[in-house]
Amino acid sequence: MKITTINLARMINEVHAQFHESVKSLIERVTPEVLTIEDLYELYLQALSNEMEALLFIRKSENTEKISEQDRVRDDVFRGLSDTVKGFRNHFDPEFREAANHLWFIFLHYGNITRKSLDAQTAATNDMLRELRQPKNAQAMGKLQLTEWCNKMDEENQKFHQLMMQRYSEPVDKTAYRMKTARVDTDRYYKAMVAALDNRTLTRNVDAETNEFMVELNAIIVRYKNILAQQFGRKDAKKS
Repeated sequence: MKITTINLARMINEVHAQFHESVKSLIERVTPEVLTIEDLYELYLQALSNEMEALLFIRKSENTEKISEQDRVRDDVFRGLSDTVKGFRNHFDPEFREAANHLWFIFLHYGNITRKSLDAQTAATNDMLRELRQPKNAQAMGKLQLTEWCNKMDEENQKFHQLMMQRYSEPVDKTAYRMKTARVDTDRYYKAMVAALDNRTLTRNVDAETNEFMVELNAIIVRYKNILAQQFGRKDAKKS
């Protein structure tokens, strides 16, 4: 018996929270003590509590949908620029390869900034743009005709910043937790619990209750996989 994997990152916020609430209910019924995951479960509970608080904050915000969409837009621009620079590293012209390799070190330094919290991504994007606009780096960008990409990334990042400033001025209760980072923590402890249970199966040290838990958890996972399939099926249908 092995617990089925699922791509939690693809879930929309509400479905993500519902999935973990289902897992929480199942664990509470079997009990963390029976599953011998007490310490991990306490961390998981706190992370999930933070996520639910962040979700409540999001639901109160009038700008939530705009912010979510704008975050997706700026993520797409960053990935597009990063992928383009990476592609130029294989260009047949050695001068293009040299320029691309020079810029690639900058991208490696900043890493995948789309994984950062919303405000941290804004700051990291601004820092990266300042570096890309340094004379030598700007020359390499010009060589590859990527200056417009840089300007577009700046434009979309500033749009996002303005939307966030509007959210901060809204008269709603604030929370120290934000969904983008809260989800990461919840998933981290969920995966740690899953790994602990899967490791027990390797030593065949699984009692009947734990085995039944894993069967029911797999049933939950299959249900949410179907939800994901329907969600992305609709998105694909809209694009066609």
